[in-house]
Amino acid sequence: MQFVDASARNVLICLVDANPNYRASVANALTSFYQIAEFSEQGTALEGIAFNPPAAVILDENVLPRGGLPLLREICCVPDLDRVPIICTATHDRSIFLADAMALGVRTTLVKPFRRSVLLQALSAEINGKIERSWVRIEPIQRAALKRTLTAFNSIADLIDDGKPLPYDHVREACEPVVNAVCNGNYKDMLNGVRDHDNYTYVHSLRVSIFLTIFGHSIGIRGQDLLTLASGGLVHDVGKMSVPHHILNTPNRLTDEEMAIMRGHVTSTAKFLRGSSGLPRGAAIIAEQHHEKLDGTGYPLGLKGKELNELARMATIIDVFGALTDRRAYKEAMEPEQALHVMTQLKNQLDQHLLATFRKVLLDVAKDLQ
Repeated sequence: MQFVDASARNVLICLVDANPNYRASVANALTSFYQIAEFSEQGTALEGIAFNPPAAVILDENVLPRGGLPLLREICCVPDLDRVPIICTATHDRSIFLADAMALGVRTTLVKPFRRSVLLQALSAEINGKIERSWVRIEPIQRAALKRTLTAFNSIADLIDDGKPLPYDHVREACEPVVNAVCNGNYKDMLNGVRDHDNYTYVHSLRVSIFLTIFGHSIGIRGQDLLTLASGGLVHDVGKMSVPHHILNTPNRLTDEEMAIMRGHVTSTAKFLRGSSGLPRGAAIIAEQHHEKLDGTGYPLGLKGKELNELARMATIIDVFGALTDRRAYKEAMEPEQALHVMTQLKNQLDQHLLATFRKVLLDVAKDLQ
């Protein structure tokens, strides 16, 4: 049994299954997306869920001592807990447990084994259901951008697991409506549409994609080059899918070991993208260099000055601005003006000419979205 501090409640998933190997497998699949509390037994599971209500419960038919159904019935009878989304799992699609669960109002059931992307999509639909359903009211091009980029982003998890390359066609098709929306000057619904979405890595990546596209368009970048910016922004952090959640979301200073793991996401991203068919070099550069700094203090290569590509300089500015102004489980978003003030103090690290351009182009946009 594992209890987690309530400050992580909005990203806490309770996993209830008597099979330790299965629990380990699911916990590993979700490692960078959610905090996991594992239980094998009905009594401790109910206690843990009541003590720290999670964002969702993954409940298997295999629970000690009498299966998952008694626990499901208990959860459904407890005020407030009856509103916690529950995903029920079983080893057979004709499982009586799944039939009983649906009769009790469970909307999502999964049959083992299932892919990581299937589980992520199920959790996203349950936790973010209200948010994602609201997208139907968004202008069609922006709605297509949100739906396509979310699907493409979640599918990358399976490719990483399988050691398969990323088909750039999928990313390009997902980002085309992002570019179209920016070119039409109609993109704020996309940014507002993910304000409260729980998948931080996706939200940050989409924001970087959109802001990079706006930035590029404002300085005259067009066509496939603009699509390269959007694509590079969306995939620039996919290596974080292998970084444990507690490292990604800690409010505390990272240890040297944790920092090495965190910084390793750039190398992991670069390695994955290098094997991807058709990915533009510019998109790969954005991923490889967005943590490099002009004075050589960045990582992973310590590039400096003229060694830094202009696309990477743009991406670094957008990434830092996003990190400062994004909402996180452990911090409030910084106001855009304050974030830009902080960034202007980093004279030796960030390209100040591009930063001045960024301020003129994006500050008003960012203010409208706070």
